[in-house]
Amino acid sequence: MIGRSHHCGQILENTIGERVELKGWAQTRRDLGQVIFIDLRDRSGIVQIVFNPEVSEEALNIADKVRSEYVLHVKGTVVKRDPETVNEKIPTGTVEVHVDEIVILNTSKPVPFQIEADTNASEDVRLKYRYLDLRRPDMQKTFALRHQTSKLIRNFLDEEQFLEIETPMLTKSTPEGARDYLVPSRVHHGEFYALPQSPQLFKQLLMVSGFERYYQIVRCFRDEDLRADRQPEFTQVDIETSFMDKEDLLAMMESMMAKIMKEVHGLDIPTPFPRLTYDDAMNRYGSDKPDTRFGLELIELTDIVRNCNFKVFTNAIEAGGIVKGLNVKGVADKLSRKEIDELADFVAIYGAKGLAWLKVEDDALKGPIAKFLNEEETSALREAMNAEAGDLLFFGADKKQVVFDALGALRLKFGKELGLIDQSKYNFLWVVDFPLVEYDEEAKRYVAPLLSGL
Repeated sequence: MIGRSHHCGQILENTIGERVELKGWAQTRRDLGQVIFIDLRDRSGIVQIVFNPEVSEEALNIADKVRSEYVLHVKGTVVKRDPETVNEKIPTGTVEVHVDEIVILNTSKPVPFQIEADTNASEDVRLKYRYLDLRRPDMQKTFALRHQTSKLIRNFLDEEQFLEIETPMLTKSTPEGARDYLVPSRVHHGEFYALPQSPQLFKQLLMVSGFERYYQIVRCFRDEDLRADRQPEFTQVDIETSFMDKEDLLAMMESMMAKIMKEVHGLDIPTPFPRLTYDDAMNRYGSDKPDTRFGLELIELTDIVRNCNFKVFTNAIEAGGIVKGLNVKGVADKLSRKEIDELADFVAIYGAKGLAWLKVEDDALKGPIAKFLNEEETSALREAMNAEAGDLLFFGADKKQVVFDALGALRLKFGKELGLIDQSKYNFLWVVDFPLVEYDEEAKRYVAPLLSGL
């Protein structure tokens, strides 16, 4: 028995009566005594296969040995299911395959979690058994989606006369936004290659060389702390053009994104995209890639607390920093003191030295810093933050970038945990007018902004 005639997901009503040959994994097995049902799974989907002594006693005896994740090769005939056994949850649910030949290609030990879309396995367990986790339908769907998107990007840019050009992975270290990963050279003892943070120099060389339009779906490497928005290696669509102005480039990228969303997700997205300046994005959202699907914007409070008696605020302002706040509506009685303290640990990841807070009651602000604010400052804070009874106010005071990073991350955390984000929306926008350089506290020097933010 070699090859196969169909994939599991192709066994539909139009194949009824056909003899088919399938290969795949045993998803589940149900033994009803004289009849055994197995859900056979491959990349395309699941189909029910049936072993009945009236069809083949030998096949039934072999099926009795099958367990979850055994790899099977079967032959049989497609028949229509009885109406009471139809499974409307899967595309193949109106048919089944009555098997007369079966070969167990490989056995399996008991698996640590079920190979299903929904799993209660921890992330650590899933990563330990990554080869099993990747069998799950939602994981395979993600990879297929990525493939489809990459294919669309290539086709689109090809139609726009771009050339896909690979650039070297082993290169010379050049100052960029993060530390380089270094690869020792065996031939040149004591010398190192650097893995590229981006193909910046190479694509500029290509423009000088007259290629005019270049792109690459390229792997980039940055030796930096792992966060939700940062990882050591990532893939980006890298583009460089000559003789094209900004408006033409933005319009072309909008067309590409609209095409991807239409063909991959079936969604029509409006163009042109709205634009937000870098300064507005940072001041309002604490991020150069803001999620605008929900509010909870940062509130400027520096002038209000400039002369207050809370030294954390005044010292930060005197050092050239700022004070900003977040008003998380209606959660004052929902978060315990322990949970609030844990939020201080969370913002510390982003460089914050602490997290000041106040609870709003009908006639007062209550919390550790309330005693440092006079009546005028309290009133001004309530007005500026649109504070109402039951709200929980958070404050960040430090250098601009620290406040932006910390409160921006806190904003996203609340957005996700409180269900504020409308997951049905896709709010595309351009962030424009980035600074030419910015100061990197870790590197202690001015650097160009990260390419991921451009």
